[in-house]
Amino acid sequence: MSTRILSSVPAGKSRAGTGELLHFLAPFIQPVRGRLVLALVLATIALGSAAIIPLRVDAVLAGEGNTALIVVAIAALMALTLITSGTSRWLSYRSAARIGQDLSEYVYDRTLDAPMLRQQGMRRPSVISRHTSDVDRLEEAVDVTVTEGLPGVGRIVVSLALLMYIEPNAGLVTLAATLLFLLLNSRISRGMLARNTARLDTSSEIGAVVDESITANRNVTGMNLSDWMRDRFSQRADNLRIATEEQKREASRLITAARFTGYAAVLAVVLISIVSGASEAGKIAASLLYIDAVVRGLEALPHWLRDIRLAVTSKRRIEQITQAEPRVTRSTGSVVSLQEPSLVLRDVALHLDNPLMVGDIHVPRGVIVAVVTDMGVSTNTFLEVLSGDANPAGGCVLFDGIDVRVPSIKRRIMLLTDDPVLMDASVNDHLRASGAHCTDAEIAVVLEMVGIGHLADLPNGGLDAPLGTQAARLSMHERQRLMIGMAALGDADVVVLQDLPLLADPDSAAPALAALTQHPDRTVVFATSNAELAARADCVVAPIGTRIAVGPHQELMEVADYAAVWERQIAGGVDTRILESIPEAQRETLRSRLLTEHFRSGEILYRAGAPADRVMFVVTGRVGIYTSDSDGNERLVAEIGAGNFCGDVGKADARRTETVRAVNDTMVRTLSVEAWSAGVMGLLDADPAERLVMTAILRSDHPTIEQLPSLVRGLGHDAVMTTAAELLESGKVRADDEGRLSITMRRRARSHKLLDQLTGL
Repeated sequence: MSTRILSSVPAGKSRAGTGELLHFLAPFIQPVRGRLVLALVLATIALGSAAIIPLRVDAVLAGEGNTALIVVAIAALMALTLITSGTSRWLSYRSAARIGQDLSEYVYDRTLDAPMLRQQGMRRPSVISRHTSDVDRLEEAVDVTVTEGLPGVGRIVVSLALLMYIEPNAGLVTLAATLLFLLLNSRISRGMLARNTARLDTSSEIGAVVDESITANRNVTGMNLSDWMRDRFSQRADNLRIATEEQKREASRLITAARFTGYAAVLAVVLISIVSGASEAGKIAASLLYIDAVVRGLEALPHWLRDIRLAVTSKRRIEQITQAEPRVTRSTGSVVSLQEPSLVLRDVALHLDNPLMVGDIHVPRGVIVAVVTDMGVSTNTFLEVLSGDANPAGGCVLFDGIDVRVPSIKRRIMLLTDDPVLMDASVNDHLRASGAHCTDAEIAVVLEMVGIGHLADLPNGGLDAPLGTQAARLSMHERQRLMIGMAALGDADVVVLQDLPLLADPDSAAPALAALTQHPDRTVVFATSNAELAARADCVVAPIGTRIAVGPHQELMEVADYAAVWERQIAGGVDTRILESIPEAQRETLRSRLLTEHFRSGEILYRAGAPADRVMFVVTGRVGIYTSDSDGNERLVAEIGAGNFCGDVGKADARRTETVRAVNDTMVRTLSVEAWSAGVMGLLDADPAERLVMTAILRSDHPTIEQLPSLVRGLGHDAVMTTAAELLESGKVRADDEGRLSITMRRRARSHKLLDQLTGL
């Protein structure tokens, strides 16, 4: 929906009840104002018709005028009352449902930019309740006002005035009809349970999308998924509107049917009175009708006034979000730069009075930039500022001369956070969320490049299968790879990656970075704590205390603070146990590739069918190992604790045969298969290009030289062929009679009793 500008009540001058509520709802009432006016006109006609009926009944029973015509007139007035009141209710609940949907979308749109979405100043359940119960109360207040509140007041006034002319006496037949009316209304109302349940379930889906947006907000804003999330929210809001209309339509039918029963009883009294000649029956019936009108009006008032008060309370709660200052300043102004189009860091400071630099630092377009971590500066905060997803304390970041926080520029910069929380949607839905128009073939290529091609075999739909709440069907590593696939297929000019475990190892990072750099002129910025990855990057940005050092890795090694980062690799007892099967000369290099990862209780470390891309050593906590039978039912086969390995790395291009979940909060040290294999083979000190080619040969089960360029990511075709030729000439690689390649050095294998058992499962 289009953006609405709501004027607010000045601080300290809160308007009372109805006036305040109408002032707040006015922009949302405007599109349905005609419907609401018509609903009130029809309600007034229904009220007038109902008021005339008792007088006509009295005339019939008193023998005044043409009895037949008066009876016909009474029936016509009853029909008019039923039709106009039913139509009025229909118009009212449709209008209220539309107001509720527009209001809900308005609040959600404001929430995406509000600080509350990061739970600043408001807890998550409170944020969600603004989108569900509070919006519902406002919607209900509009509906009740038109259908019960205002007509109830009119009914009381008119009925009291007319009762002044009639003697109030009771009649048994009319009383019986009234009791029958109440009983029938009570019993039929029980049938609304299914409708109410359906609406509540649909309303819960609204809360679920809001909860997703809170949980995965850094990815929503960083990866420019706001439009996709708005579409998903709008679809569920539309479903809620439909469910609301169905619920109210059922209620309207029940009320009309019950009222018809009451009128039928009164008409029966009139006919009996005509036959029996009881002239006083008209006054009795008329009196009961007016008394009933007064009672119903009085009963409606407390309910109406309560709903108004609840709505005013909800309106004020909603304003905590809609009137909050945006979390990120979205200036519409531009800053003119005389430099060539690129990322420019200008006087950026992460803390007040402590700038990282004075002047401009330029990051050329179309390069790979490594941001080195462990420099005494919050790398994640720095990258959020760089991508326009957070405010700097001072200065600004420009892209094409415009502040990266400007919405039109922010959409061109995608941030992948280290919090791999995704949505309850399919892989295909995620990949197309950024608006990318990609074919199935392009999707398949990218999924293979980032290492999740196996997701095409997911049960119940493959790439179209829902991934569950927060994409819980995938492991953390699969979710991270999917995020990279989304960025690779998107059209962002700049992709910024926080410190992802996938990028901890140069060899496993190479395919992911190659997928991201397929986009022409795309700049890729990633955080790393690996010296080799920093050396491979075209440029290194290193926030050091109160300044930023920029340049190639080798040049920056001359800077003492920068060089000290790579000297802080500390050997530990755990690492010694992990690396004991690796040649001693390779251990120090391999130790820098070890990664510490944390998993919460219940999280998947890896899933059956996924590539066996890393070995894990449990440092603290416990993990459960599960296998699945032919029906997909999981069975716990082992539970291991600290000091044990999991992950089979003994086969080329192997797939996991088991699923591993954290039993409780668990910390592991992990090593990629590429790094493990290179360490065992003594290749870690080899030229990076040679190592990439040899690792590809090792992992691909004797490929031919013609197949190598498609297997080695991160190197061009000519570089792969040249390196392969050099390896063949030096004897490090050999080719058999069929042209299949293999490594000439003998690989040393470590035997793990547990892994041997798992292999046979």
